[in-house]
Amino acid sequence: MGIGALVVLQGIALMPAQAASTAKTGQRVLMVEMTPALCSIQPTRARMRQCLEGYSLTVSGLDMGYGERCGRGSDPRLTPLQLKVVNRVMPDTTVRSQAWQRYGVCGPLSASSYFRQITNYAGELKLPSELNTGNSYTVSKSRFINQMTRLNEGMSSGSIDLICQTGSRRQLTLTDIHVCYEGSSFGTCQNVIDSCGSKFVISGGQ
Repeated sequence: MGIGALVVLQGIALMPAQAASTAKTGQRVLMVEMTPALCSIQPTRARMRQCLEGYSLTVSGLDMGYGERCGRGSDPRLTPLQLKVVNRVMPDTTVRSQAWQRYGVCGPLSASSYFRQITNYAGELKLPSELNTGNSYTVSKSRFINQMTRLNEGMSSGSIDLICQTGSRRQLTLTDIHVCYEGSSFGTCQNVIDSCGSKFVISGGQ
């Protein structure tokens, strides 16, 4: 089940606290957020649409490999039809604008093409079904990565960078999954954060 399907079923933010730098490597990094975890850990997000409407996953941006905060430009302009598609994975207007300003403006793609690339990656990415149960549980990193690589042909363990923050009860909680690409294929992440340890909590918001 892809991200688009997950967010339609259950409902995906601000930019992640950390983002992998891919400056001038040609690598692209799709940043997926575990929305219930971030809504809980960061109360300032409570009024964001994805928190209010119970989204399970959202996309916070696509690093195109040209560095972060690459410039200022106009806000992204999307057709009503494309906006409807993008809303499924990036429902917050501020998040879309931040992603474009931070990663898209200085790249070769138009805003329309940039967000089309995001929805293409998100639509094809398959994630473990447990992420959509609404329950919280503890999982080993090795098991989670094995699930991801089995679900996505061509993905290796090096294609994923898992980011955790300390949640309730001082447990490490998965907040972001960075998926690395080389063109249309999965690549190997070049600047890894990997802050989850050997096991972590996946928060369902309960």
